[in-house]
Amino acid sequence: MQEWDAVLARVEFREALERGDRETALSLLASLAPADKAALYEGLDLETQAALMPSLPVPDAAGILEELEDPTAAQLAVRLEPDVLARVLDEMEPDKAADLLGDLEPPLQALTLGQMSRRAAVRPLLGYPDDSAGGLMTSSYYAFPLQMPATEVLRRIRRRPAGGEEIPYVYAVDGNGVLAGVTRLADLIRAHPEQPLGLICREQVISVRGSEDREAVARLANHYDLIAIPVVDALNRLVGVITADDALTVQTQEAREDSFRSAGILGGEAARSDLLVRGPLWRIWLVRVPFLVLTLLGGMLAGRVIHAYEEALETVVVLALFLPAVMGMGGNAGVQSSAAFIRGHVLGQVDTDRFRRHLLREVGVGLGMGAVFGVVAGGIAALWQGIPALGLVVGLSLLCAITVATALGFAIPYLLIRLGLDPAAGSDPLVTSLNDITGLLIYFLLASRLMGSML
Repeated sequence: MQEWDAVLARVEFREALERGDRETALSLLASLAPADKAALYEGLDLETQAALMPSLPVPDAAGILEELEDPTAAQLAVRLEPDVLARVLDEMEPDKAADLLGDLEPPLQALTLGQMSRRAAVRPLLGYPDDSAGGLMTSSYYAFPLQMPATEVLRRIRRRPAGGEEIPYVYAVDGNGVLAGVTRLADLIRAHPEQPLGLICREQVISVRGSEDREAVARLANHYDLIAIPVVDALNRLVGVITADDALTVQTQEAREDSFRSAGILGGEAARSDLLVRGPLWRIWLVRVPFLVLTLLGGMLAGRVIHAYEEALETVVVLALFLPAVMGMGGNAGVQSSAAFIRGHVLGQVDTDRFRRHLLREVGVGLGMGAVFGVVAGGIAALWQGIPALGLVVGLSLLCAITVATALGFAIPYLLIRLGLDPAAGSDPLVTSLNDITGLLIYFLLASRLMGSML
């Protein structure tokens, strides 16, 4: 029932925006769960997001900015007044606030940071690159002196305001801030009230340096099944903690980017797949129009082939009946092969170093399909028109067209990747155009050879 209510609220929210009723839209947005708020807001265009952001309650604005992609969050942040932005950042987790501040221009960053009440927790995080452990860590964690009794540790934890990113570990540090041990919060609760924290903690602590790559941190968290990883400096002093959800997010992002990059779907800093969906119109046109121009030229060339055999079509009109079948089957087989290559390459099932072997296998698949459809279509053509030679032409044309199409469908995305071009935008137009031309040539050449006495 709650999920259905959220769906209705999202529909009503969009309707309110369309009729310009911002007050109702904001009220509906406030009624949603945090995850639903962020998902709904992310689906809006940038101008609508920017127009609504100043009117959102500070906690809602903070929660939404935490969920948005970094470039989008930065574009919205600069639309806010520095004092409003400072209050929003104070509501965010320190690591998320530091990430957002790091994407702002230095003057705005300094002005906003100066007005934040939690700047002491955020400022140390700004000195680390985004792709490092330090750029991933938060300064919100529990750390107390070795000699502090368990009852005092628990009393101080209770005095701290509840946050959204609670860490179920308590760290022990010596007088210089050096990390000396770790214990679970549950073990601390079960310990004797007067027992020192140092005796409750275990001394073997898995930690990372702030300069380490974030991929290494993700692998470490996964290998040791850790809920949080402490970050230390060169002197082994505790400077922050990385939570498991942040490490998991990094692991997911890195795996996705590696897969996309290996398939040629990433270009520069932005994913081309994202560009083709949400990028500026002129950028989308720049990627897609050249391939469509090639498709247009391919269509013109296909027309030229038909014109060259115009007399044959006029003499044996029945040839025209089977043109759509030959061209359509070849085009669809080629598109299937193209999709199979791209998907297999993204999933690591197609090794480009052994491409020839994969290509030969795909040609074998095409040959088998072509033989089946060639026999069926050729038989139908011969029985329907009562011309055995026509059935032979149609059957052999499908056999050759489908075989060639599967080879082209597999080879073209591979070549685009090797050339650094986007296979998602270019494969289908090129495959379809080339298949049309080759299918027509095969069909008319076979007809001229096998039905020459009738032409």
